[in-house]
Amino acid sequence: MDFENLRHFKRVQVDLGAELMYKQKAFQVAVKDISLGGSYIESPLPVSQGEEIELRIFLSNPEHVIEVSGRIAWVKPDRSGIGIEFGQLKPIDVWAVMRQTNSDPIEAFSLKKDR
Repeated sequence: MDFENLRHFKRVQVDLGAELMYKQKAFQVAVKDISLGGSYIESPLPVSQGEEIELRIFLSNPEHVIEVSGRIAWVKPDRSGIGIEFGQLKPIDVWAVMRQTNSDPIEAFSLKKDR
């Protein structure tokens, strides 16, 4: 499956630590990219597509932690990573990610042009 073509928003490459809450357990994971609609998590977690999760993403500014709920959108066939679909990021969280990545907000968090 070509996940890239299913995305509505452009992704920003990151390398951030995070904590994923799944079935009342906390797992340390690595966020490798993020958009307004979701993120890619590199981790071999035993998760299932469609399951609800909570995610806490730790930025370089220790005073700001992104907390967002979502669901498992897909799991890589080799189980090395998962796609997360966010419920909704708060505006302050979008701002914090832009500051973290030094991204142009129009470029980083815009709709894909081919949609």
